[in-house]
Amino acid sequence: MSGDAVIDMAGVVLDAESWESYLSWFAADCPNYLRLFGRRFCGLAGVEHAAYQKALERGPEEVVRLLLSTGRLDVDIDRYVEELAAGGVALQVIHGGMTPLRSGGLLNDRAADFARRHPDRLRAWAGLSLRDEQAALKEMRRCVGDLGMGGVSVTHFTDVADPLSAASRAVYAEAERLGVPVWIHAGHNLSPRVPVDHCAWRQLDAIARAHPDLVIVAGHGGWPWMMEMVALCQRHPNVYLEFSTHRPLHMAAAGSGWEPLLAHGRATIRNKVLFGSVGWVHEMSAGELADEVRALPLDEGTVRRWLYANAARVLGTAA
Repeated sequence: MSGDAVIDMAGVVLDAESWESYLSWFAADCPNYLRLFGRRFCGLAGVEHAAYQKALERGPEEVVRLLLSTGRLDVDIDRYVEELAAGGVALQVIHGGMTPLRSGGLLNDRAADFARRHPDRLRAWAGLSLRDEQAALKEMRRCVGDLGMGGVSVTHFTDVADPLSAASRAVYAEAERLGVPVWIHAGHNLSPRVPVDHCAWRQLDAIARAHPDLVIVAGHGGWPWMMEMVALCQRHPNVYLEFSTHRPLHMAAAGSGWEPLLAHGRATIRNKVLFGSVGWVHEMSAGELADEVRALPLDEGTVRRWLYANAARVLGTAA
């Protein structure tokens, strides 16, 4: 693999049916996200913002119907993978979910299908809902054991689930037993139903202390509590952070809050930082976002660790 190769730890790849499932999840569990990311969704779907606003007034279900009506959200997975390769992305971890598909099965099944179709470029991780502990445990075992998925992801705030409850701890313990990493939505959230720090550095520290063999990937970097996140990565051998949904271009700006990561990410935690995209948030490809990492004030060795080598170690892929 060349020194320019990229591993993206936070991809979201959706065909039309998957978008319907994904957007319906937003509509049901965090409808204000449809308002906050309205212009992003309009750009992706080719919808006029005024029409989007009118649909939003009628209800989130109307928004979903409008966005799907243009057909622009459908992805050609073969073409998508070609674009990944052209952008220098060697591997992308794509995250599923437990929301249902209209044709049957779950979003996890579609992510697994995509990864099976392109095993040289995609790795699928199972998205779990913590509303029902037993359902989450059953789905984890199915996805890891039957579908061959290599990790799991949880987003506590959408489920209004306590990150330190007995149910949540049972899920972490099972992932630890199965030997798969857990991506955890960390840092701030934009939902008014839970506190802004519903699952942040303090909860991650408790999880890591209780499950020292569990590999934890702090999704979205844990911003804005970056000094605390740096301390966690220094403190726990198996805690990593990835900064998807945040543009690397803005990290070097004064007052961005990312200063601790840029300072310590080239030194004491240079082996703990992972690249992630969730490209739809920016309407940018993973390759374009990786180019912004290369433009940060970092030495070449650190850039290669952030973009490739650290993730290769987490995924068990030769660097």
